[in-house]
Amino acid sequence: MRIGELSERTGTPRRLLRYYEEQGLIHAERCANGYRSYDPRTEDRVHQIRGLLDAGLPTRVIKQLL
Repeated sequence: MRIGELSERTGTPRRLLRYYEEQGLIHAERCANGYRSYDPRTEDRVHQIRGLLDAGLPTRVIKQLL
């Protein structure tokens, strides 16, 4: 799925999804046109990340947990 669809499904802004990718929390394949393509399982992972962030964990700790 593309970043817009992932954003809609998770309620997470695209900018924040790009940040998660930069931090190594999620991974996207790049299509020939340069667009990001996410595995459908990434939706669950984003929900996990959001929950852990809401619990007060920093991204570096979340990366170790996942």
